[in-house]
Amino acid sequence: MNFRKQFTRFLAYCHRVPTRRLVISLTVVTALGATPLLSVWQVARESGNEVKSLKNFDALAPSPVTALLSARRVPQTLIDLETTGRVTSKLDEISASLPQDSCLTVNTDKRVVYQLRPNKSLIPGSTMKLLTAAVALEVLGADKVFSTKILGIVAGNAVRGDLWLVGSGDPLLSTAPYLLTEKYPTMFPTYVEQLVDALIALGVTSVQGSVIGDETLYDAERYVPSWGDGIRSTEAGPLGALMINDANVMSSPVKLPNPALGAATELTRLLNDRGIVVRDSPGVGKSSVDTPMIASIESTPLKNIVAELLTNSDNNTAELLLKEIGRVGQGSATRIDGLQVIAAKIVEWGLPTQGVAFLDGSGLDRSNLITCSLLTSLIERFGQESDLVNAMALAGKTGTLRDVFLSGPAFGVMRGKTGTLNGVKALSGLFPFSQGHATTFTLLLNGPGTSTIDYYRPLWTSLVNALAIAQNTIDISAVEPLTQQSAP
Repeated sequence: MNFRKQFTRFLAYCHRVPTRRLVISLTVVTALGATPLLSVWQVARESGNEVKSLKNFDALAPSPVTALLSARRVPQTLIDLETTGRVTSKLDEISASLPQDSCLTVNTDKRVVYQLRPNKSLIPGSTMKLLTAAVALEVLGADKVFSTKILGIVAGNAVRGDLWLVGSGDPLLSTAPYLLTEKYPTMFPTYVEQLVDALIALGVTSVQGSVIGDETLYDAERYVPSWGDGIRSTEAGPLGALMINDANVMSSPVKLPNPALGAATELTRLLNDRGIVVRDSPGVGKSSVDTPMIASIESTPLKNIVAELLTNSDNNTAELLLKEIGRVGQGSATRIDGLQVIAAKIVEWGLPTQGVAFLDGSGLDRSNLITCSLLTSLIERFGQESDLVNAMALAGKTGTLRDVFLSGPAFGVMRGKTGTLNGVKALSGLFPFSQGHATTFTLLLNGPGTSTIDYYRPLWTSLVNALAIAQNTIDISAVEPLTQQSAP
């Protein structure tokens, strides 16, 4: 009887309610009623058409108590899309003020967030060093060290004949006083004074011949042929497998044409200063494999040398590592062979190669061409915790970024590599937000005036402020649907 009354009321309701509203109501009711029926049907279907009672109710997750239309049911995907939209809007504003000869790419967690002319070929400046560093870590290994040796015959308190100083490409061979003269002091120097200490420990007081520098491990190309006079000897070179103090000689206002001769000259000075008399003038040559080793010093591991390369943007380090890459990867310690290895690695890694051209390892040559897409993809491939990313300058703290981003979200957080030539300014790096959550980016600017501080600094500030928006994402754990146990 009750059923008939309810059915009669339902028919009366159907006559009173507009058709569209009625259809919606029936659809909702049907869907809500069908859900458990469908679930039962699926269980029966999976159980061979036999519906069985469920056991172990305690093992089932507590049912949600959050309302169907609660904000706590918004999926993470929508949160990410909303955040990306805000970042993109800010980047659109920045892009509107960029010159035509520029590009900008931004990826977050391996997802493309923003692209402006991503495959446009542009002069990279020192961001070229990112490629040199990445391939060096891959081909040479993060733990590789360079060994510098002194060879000779020690008899009593003298070295009979010549004392040989043999280089192996260590780009950080230094004397202690030289570090005080550097704009960006060498972070992990290999102190040549240790070789003098070894001779003194043996009781040596004289060298009966000369100090002879041996640089024969690498070729004798001192400079990239297309480098201008404004670069040679000032920004980089002369290059060789044996260089002390970046080929500077403390007793000379200019660099000697042969860095091995400069190194022999420096060691001679150090010996004389410590009371070891060297009879003859320094020279260069090739040592014999039969000459016994007296002592050796090893460089810091390669991952620290790469930090020197990227943090301080060390040009000589880049060019010497390029030759070592060629020696290990191709069997020939030349610039060309090193570049061939880099090109092959880019292809092997599946990175974008369109519009790319390499002339050196440091980025000093204006004929180098790179794309934003390549640099961003490279950093993303290595990742947030890699030796490559950790080797970059830290915003507001170290190297070429020590006086940039002294306040704001990037300070002490963002890792980056800068690039600067006349009319060229670049910034490429990684902005970490949390463990495993980061944004990689590249901004390349080419054109008159782009390397002036008043032009690029505001752009850099706007860029990192836009990137920082991504760290303000909603914590999904704080808004996910509540259960019986988690409900307040």
